[in-house]
Amino acid sequence: MNTSNHFFKTAQICQNGHLRNSDTSTHAAKNEKFCSICGAEVISACPHCGSQLRGAYYMNKPIYFGTMCNVSEERKFSSHISGYKDVKLSNTVDVPSYCHNCGAPYPWTEAVLKTAENIINMFDELTPEQKKQLVDFIPDIIIETPRSRYAALVYAKFLDGLQGLVYENFASWCRENVLPALLVLMNMQK
Repeated sequence: MNTSNHFFKTAQICQNGHLRNSDTSTHAAKNEKFCSICGAEVISACPHCGSQLRGAYYMNKPIYFGTMCNVSEERKFSSHISGYKDVKLSNTVDVPSYCHNCGAPYPWTEAVLKTAENIINMFDELTPEQKKQLVDFIPDIIIETPRSRYAALVYAKFLDGLQGLVYENFASWCRENVLPALLVLMNMQK
């Protein structure tokens, strides 16, 4: 039994970011070794530090056992805790991008970052310094940070006027991975 009041169950997520099971202990029959969507290996712990992947969020709710008793000619209800019941607090589980324990990107986040870097490096129109700046800002356009708006404006400046197959592939990647509000700043969405 978990003694803290609120806690996460362990999740299973494949290397490509598909949530396979939000509660590996309660729903063990749903556990997978390989993802039934894409075939990638399924993990339940951070590959960098070994911390369990956070899944369903629960709380321990006390179970009270009550009895009636006579106390000096008066009947009173007496109760005491006879145990605890795990109560699920949320029916949705978000797939995290970074480890809550060590801060390292999970494999699916690493894949998103590497894909963007590879596409950016294909832009012949940009200088090596411009490419490096865009690569450095990738985490700030896929996850909300204090630098996100600035990063989106930098992207808009460098990408303005670029065309071709590389640009179309990068624009498609952006529409799938960049925060919607930042796409507007990048002139990629109305």
